[in-house]
Amino acid sequence: MKSRFKLNILVTSDIHGYLLPINYANNSRSTKGLSVLSSAIKTFNRKNSILFDVGDSIQGSPLMYFHQINRMNYKNPVAVLFNKIKYDYFIPGNHDFNYGKKYLKDFIKEINATTLCQNIYKEDHLVFKRGYDIKQFDNGPKILIIGATTKYIPNWENPINIKNYTFRDPVEEVKKIVKEHKNSVDLIILAYHGGFEKVLDTGKEFVKNTGENQGYKLFKEIKDIDILLTGHQHRVISHKVGNRVAVQPGSNGSHLGVVEVEFTYDNKYSIEKVNPHFLLAHDYVEDIECVNAIKKVESDNQKFLDEVIGIVDEDNLVIKDPFIARRDKHPIVDFINKIQKDAAHSMLSSTSLANIVTGFNKEITVRNVLSTYVYANTLIVVEIDGLSLKNYLEKCAEYFVLVDGKITHNPRFSYPKFEHYNYDMVDGIDYIIDVRNKFGNRITSIKYKGKKIKNSDKFTLALNNYRATGGGDFYMLKDLPIIKEIPFDVAELMINYIRTQKFLKIKEKKNIILLK
Repeated sequence: MKSRFKLNILVTSDIHGYLLPINYANNSRSTKGLSVLSSAIKTFNRKNSILFDVGDSIQGSPLMYFHQINRMNYKNPVAVLFNKIKYDYFIPGNHDFNYGKKYLKDFIKEINATTLCQNIYKEDHLVFKRGYDIKQFDNGPKILIIGATTKYIPNWENPINIKNYTFRDPVEEVKKIVKEHKNSVDLIILAYHGGFEKVLDTGKEFVKNTGENQGYKLFKEIKDIDILLTGHQHRVISHKVGNRVAVQPGSNGSHLGVVEVEFTYDNKYSIEKVNPHFLLAHDYVEDIECVNAIKKVESDNQKFLDEVIGIVDEDNLVIKDPFIARRDKHPIVDFINKIQKDAAHSMLSSTSLANIVTGFNKEITVRNVLSTYVYANTLIVVEIDGLSLKNYLEKCAEYFVLVDGKITHNPRFSYPKFEHYNYDMVDGIDYIIDVRNKFGNRITSIKYKGKKIKNSDKFTLALNNYRATGGGDFYMLKDLPIIKEIPFDVAELMINYIRTQKFLKIKEKKNIILLK
């Protein structure tokens, strides 16, 4: 006699420490956050459900910045909510390494969820102990669950945070596990912190195939994977081929990914129907139990964020339009580069603006700083020659295009992922970008102290660790000689500088000219 079993696979990814429905820039209400998704998760029967988080969970919000500098005083708020919501599995993402090995390991010790990652090794042993799990439901199917993480992390991360770690190819690692167990299980789930290098429907490449994103290859080459859960690109994706599904649930707690799998049993379990869909955070209210669970750390965080640390002489440092701030080089850029140059004692400095930035009010608070420099980047000083500097600027110049005679941003910086932070502005030199020219031939002049730069000239350049390791496909920077490392977050350098100076006069330097 046939019987039936329904399984709900629930997934979040790229929460980035956004636990409450708060826009920390101004404390306005938002319509997303993990505490809101908790209300959606509560609508499911957890006896027949598996709840995943696919990484980038513990870094990215002002709350988590506050926690990591006060970690001895509070439990990790993400861990508190993971345990309250009763996550089953956690797969580490690239940003989960940003605050160092110990911070990540402490988080993993705090959570009740099982951490899975099959492709990160220390010598011949898995860093996270387990790469896969087999879950047997009472009177139900047997499920193979595999975790994997993008192998591209060494191209971004501060080397000390991943020292002695080897990032193996997830495709090959997953293939081994699938081959070993595929004939003894009824369903195979891969939870992968990585995105898609090609469009699933057409196979058309939409990002460079660097190995950062291998979701397409995993789905197409390993046909025994039934359910592919992904993250990293902050996209909302649902793709179904027969009874095989690939999903990605957005970011910052905006969506809960749901895959309903219906089985029939007749001597063995068979997949009868699969239904992928999403529950949207804006259709729910926050779970008050989650709010109360982190009330103390959030209250103290708010006091920290509202502390006035300096005053600027002109009320012109609010960023109203991030694109114009990049196009016209907002004074905030000069300010960040000045702090970096002073801290590094370098000749040049470069920085970018995050996708969304606030700038500074006349009274500068910690909130202003963390809403303007949002990443957990440290500072590196490299030696760069004139030719590599030109190639670097040419890569930056790809950010701009002309549309009807007007300068705007290149659409590829918005799709498939918002990457406006991959346009850098360099101080210490004067240069011209001719947007009318083809990519690779746009930098028509570079001068240092009024003199034209030669290919063989040498400079010291301060930049963040993400960019110094080639992050954003800046390959010309990857292997430059490192002069020194400044082991402090750039945001922390900014906060300390403002506290020390107190009264700021920020000079505007128009050293970048755009021609159209």
